[in-house]
Amino acid sequence: MNKAIDYIGVFFRVLIAVLIFLVVQIAVIEAFTFLGIDLKIYKGLFTAVYSIVCILAFVFYDKVRSYKREKLIRTDKVGAHKFIAAVVLAFGLLGIVTVYMYIATWLSALFAPVAEHMNEYSDRMDRFSDVDTAIVPYWDSLIGFIASFMLVPLAEELTFRGAIFGEFMCKFNAIISALLSSLVFALLHGISVQIGYALICGVIMALAYHYTGSIWITYIIHASFNLFGSALFTLLDSGIFGQMEVAANIAAFHASIIEVICIVPAAAAFILLYKDYKDEQKTATPIEAVAEPEVAV
Repeated sequence: MNKAIDYIGVFFRVLIAVLIFLVVQIAVIEAFTFLGIDLKIYKGLFTAVYSIVCILAFVFYDKVRSYKREKLIRTDKVGAHKFIAAVVLAFGLLGIVTVYMYIATWLSALFAPVAEHMNEYSDRMDRFSDVDTAIVPYWDSLIGFIASFMLVPLAEELTFRGAIFGEFMCKFNAIISALLSSLVFALLHGISVQIGYALICGVIMALAYHYTGSIWITYIIHASFNLFGSALFTLLDSGIFGQMEVAANIAAFHASIIEVICIVPAAAAFILLYKDYKDEQKTATPIEAVAEPEVAV
């Protein structure tokens, strides 16, 4: 009975974390609507504001949740080689997403429902699909650029790897916790095409977080992913540097080739993080070593 209550408690706290994440976004949307700020035009400002509020909310959540307990969101010190491994891993994840999207594009030519989902995904990812670049202020494009690769990754890592994965780790082992937290991460992305690769990336980042014990490692992975995956090219498309659409498309094509090539070194970087983790476990004293929870039956 006590074990059942413990598991219910874990899922309840995960639900609380998910609600905080959603309520922050809804609250900022309502605030912008109340103030008469057009979300389509000032999307960059909206992204920055909701990310900052979300970061503050989960820093507070961590403080409350960790009061007189072991710290929930881990920020262990790590060596420089792990940060380098994180950047390599980010490029590898971009390569996996590139392959994933090529397969999805191929399937869209065969199946109409897949084509519809691909069109929906394309519109969602295109910052200027429903608004003319000419009416979006350059300052908003700059804010959006900074927010998408600096603030959004921190907000999402504190939410999904820090709070949600951390809560699951209270009762499940690392693999199960990574799968569960990544499923939440994927479903909250909301688009069927994006759910698949978000699940894959979420599992890898959750395990990288577990192996390093530092939310800063997954922040680097996520920030690098967003920077070279979308933020940089969206900035070029904004018109702030003139007509750069053709150059942006060419750069994106060459970047995708490099990213696919990086899948192999990224796998090596992930193995390095795992090896370091196992070595640290072997050398840790019984008090320092943290045993993983048993898998739920």
